[in-house]
Amino acid sequence: MPWRLAYLVLLIVRFYFTLSPSYIHPDEHFQGPEIIAGDIFGWNVTKTWEFTTDYPIRSILPLWLAYGFPMTILRWIYGMSVNPILAYYCLRMFFFLISFSLEDWALQELGSTPKIRAHYLLFVSSSYVTWTYQTHTFSNAVETIILAWTLVLIRRISFRNFGHTSHFWSCCLLGSLVAIGVFNRITFPAYLILPVWYLVPQFIRFPSSVIFIVLSALGTSLLAIYVDTRYYEASTPVLTPLNNFMYNFQPENLAKHGLHPRYTHILVNLPLLLGPYLLLVRPQLSITFLSAVSGTIVLSLFQHQEARFLLPAIPLFLASTSIPKFALSTSSRKWTLISIFGVFNVILAGIFGIYHQGGVVPAQTLYIGPHASSTSDVVWWKTYSPPDWLLGEHEVGFIHRGTVSDASNVSSLVALDKQPGLRVWDMMGSHPDIISNLLKVLVNSVLQRHDRDDGDVLLVAPVAAKGLYKFLDDPSFPFYLKLEWTYSRHMNLDDLGVDYDEAMYYNRRLRRHYDINDNGGNNKNENDYSEHEDLVLGTWDIAKLMISQNRPGLGVWRVISRDFS
Repeated sequence: MPWRLAYLVLLIVRFYFTLSPSYIHPDEHFQGPEIIAGDIFGWNVTKTWEFTTDYPIRSILPLWLAYGFPMTILRWIYGMSVNPILAYYCLRMFFFLISFSLEDWALQELGSTPKIRAHYLLFVSSSYVTWTYQTHTFSNAVETIILAWTLVLIRRISFRNFGHTSHFWSCCLLGSLVAIGVFNRITFPAYLILPVWYLVPQFIRFPSSVIFIVLSALGTSLLAIYVDTRYYEASTPVLTPLNNFMYNFQPENLAKHGLHPRYTHILVNLPLLLGPYLLLVRPQLSITFLSAVSGTIVLSLFQHQEARFLLPAIPLFLASTSIPKFALSTSSRKWTLISIFGVFNVILAGIFGIYHQGGVVPAQTLYIGPHASSTSDVVWWKTYSPPDWLLGEHEVGFIHRGTVSDASNVSSLVALDKQPGLRVWDMMGSHPDIISNLLKVLVNSVLQRHDRDDGDVLLVAPVAAKGLYKFLDDPSFPFYLKLEWTYSRHMNLDDLGVDYDEAMYYNRRLRRHYDINDNGGNNKNENDYSEHEDLVLGTWDIAKLMISQNRPGLGVWRVISRDFS
């Protein structure tokens, strides 16, 4: 197959995953679209601590460039009445466009020959990281594109003679890109520690190049500082990169977000992101390889290590690969190689691009938004935090986020806020007993309201959530659940495993059912079915439990009081 045709096929695959509403990490919503959507459309949104602390650590200028531009165009076309799902897909399409245009264009610029350029494009376009992470609204995806073009400009400047008009503009653009990259993510300079040495001979020969770069970077930085200071309504200049650095420099702050061994990036995250491609990476002195290595090493020094932090390095490592000749010596070896890479990318793309928390966005936009009334209580359980900006113009009166450790706190928590509007309960991974108490209190509060016909209590949870069986089948609860809506392509990787309590519960029910049918229910009573009896399971039984208790899907249940029904 000609490489251009293969690239076109891979581009279609990338477009397919762009339209898939998977949800990889909360930051793809809460550190960008959530903020800008509230500013542009006036929607009820949640501003996370990064934007509300006395020392903000997130700059607004890069957010407006990445998210504000497409959203502003939407507002010009539709006014303030924009459907949130339209805004969501507009952003995803925008990231797809800059991915295949700016990122792929930069890769071609970094290639020295047509053969090398084709190699770069095919390898990067065939990676599931490009299909999924790069088409999601991550600041890391923006960082990837900024870094790619920064390397292009470094390469151009290092190989051109001073005095050329384009050289002057390349220096100015390089300074601006570096400044925007730093204000977007403070980890950006880590990827430039080794590539910047390409510029040293040029700086020695033409010191004026340094002046152009520094002045351009300084001007862009002052603009970002001015925008941030106005946005945060501060009396003194707001230096978000400095605030960010000072925050992350404190180990106790990093501990709040999770500490990882320093080898996590190299031994876990890189193999997860690159898979078999990692075996083809060849150490070299190319600017792409040096940038990827310097970024990975520096980021490995910090103990908070998430896979997405390495996103800018992935296309650079892929551009540093080389296929051994023996792997292409015969047709069978060639197809074996293609099959290995294909299976890896299809599996990971299916997980992160389709199923991973894939029901949260559809539930928020297709059911909660259109169907929930202004007096509803929506309880989210064992899902990622639902993006509030996807509720659009819905009046939101109260939002609680986080687990509750003590069931006795539930009643006081419900009474915290009496503001009119939709109440959102983001309970994350709270214990089933906490959820049970919360649902009881919420149902009782509906019964006590005069407008109870308009008030709903909705539970949004994976269909196989551990502990959900207690609510579905136990008649002793003062409420029951009525399934209203489901979405099949949802998976919660944080809740995988076997719940033996659930298995024993259904085993007792099954034995009780058979005893009633066989003996008329006269020989045994409830006490004969001990909750502490051992459940003997074979390997095949455990495998079946794994499948049944971890089946994909997200459901929305209406919580109905047995007294009211």
